[in-house]
Amino acid sequence: MPALVRAWPALLLAGLLLVPTGNGWAQILFQYGEPVMTVRDAGQAKLVGGPQKGAPPLAIGDKVFLHEVHDGWATVEPAAPEALPISARRYRLPLTALASQPGKTYAERPDWAPAPGDATLAARDVLAYEDSPWIMVYDGAAKPRRIAKGTSPAVSPDGSLLAYTPAAGGGVSVVDLNGRAKPRHFAAKPPEVREIHFSRDGHRLAWRVDDRRPAEPNLGAYDRIEAVELSQADPKPAVLAADLPVYDSFQGFTRDGTALVLFAYDNDSSQVRWMGLDGKTLRQEPITAFTDKTLLSSADQYRPSPGGDNLMLVESGVNPSPAMRPWLNDTGEALFLYDAASGTNYRLTPRSIVAVAPAWTPDGQRIYFAGLPEAPANGRHRLYRMNADGTGLTELGKGFGPSVGTRP
Repeated sequence: MPALVRAWPALLLAGLLLVPTGNGWAQILFQYGEPVMTVRDAGQAKLVGGPQKGAPPLAIGDKVFLHEVHDGWATVEPAAPEALPISARRYRLPLTALASQPGKTYAERPDWAPAPGDATLAARDVLAYEDSPWIMVYDGAAKPRRIAKGTSPAVSPDGSLLAYTPAAGGGVSVVDLNGRAKPRHFAAKPPEVREIHFSRDGHRLAWRVDDRRPAEPNLGAYDRIEAVELSQADPKPAVLAADLPVYDSFQGFTRDGTALVLFAYDNDSSQVRWMGLDGKTLRQEPITAFTDKTLLSSADQYRPSPGGDNLMLVESGVNPSPAMRPWLNDTGEALFLYDAASGTNYRLTPRSIVAVAPAWTPDGQRIYFAGLPEAPANGRHRLYRMNADGTGLTELGKGFGPSVGTRP
């Protein structure tokens, strides 16, 4: 795996939304991952894509999704209440004929986004990922190395340990990537384990035991989160949280390691919940607090930043790009950075990539994720790295489900 296979241009909305307010570049309304604009002059609007028969002209006051801007002209689609169909029509009109709507998403990089850190630190990142059926590790060697068959890799913050669920037997295995200690295994009943996370200091390892019991109605609340203290000579798993609904997902530890973060999926009542190590809820926030409206899924992610208590990395459903609609058979996914201090967010990833399974570096300066690119159609997931403000997007090769530590 070359360290840098292909660098992406500085991304996202650069040049996409050039509608300043009196305060400069504003936070505006996004829906399903795209800016929502109002048509204020439809005189020059022309149909440029989608079915032409019976196509209604754009009218003043119509709400549209803004896709791209080139030479002062905008390409838009009528705003729909859900993911746009393959047959959606696209129109072209002057950007000046559109007006933005108030919202909580920034069109350009906000002041609160972390500045890119030391670029040389990426060379010390230890990256683990899935390349089915294998767990792979890339740590600056010429090629990634196979560790074992399994899923759900997690790398300790200092890059020395790898935890994963082995394909044979389940539970959690922990291996020393430096070869200084014997592998350890922690059994689980049932054996299915997913969502494995280290605490920021690397002393504690926790995971969710998946107990779906599909024979029972409504897949009741049977899951649990277990943890071990790795600094102990003979650590035994302890239950941190029990009786979790099957659609609750474990997002990781808070920065100080004193609480767990969970995404509780429940359709329109979905929440992010902070839970103490005693299993008691400390606080919770509706997902509407984090982004403008997105396409909700139980696979969404809400990852607390190890670099700052106010930042949250959000993966949520968005409209796929027009090129993806004939073959994706699903919504798109994008990554947003949310700032609790201002209650605003910023989309990090471009429309040309379905971005999933994000992971922070331990310093909160870089983000790794798996992405399904727009081309080739029906291709494989690729691995990407970018700075925490969305700059420096770089493709790294094939893979899924990344986790990363950084060697001292």
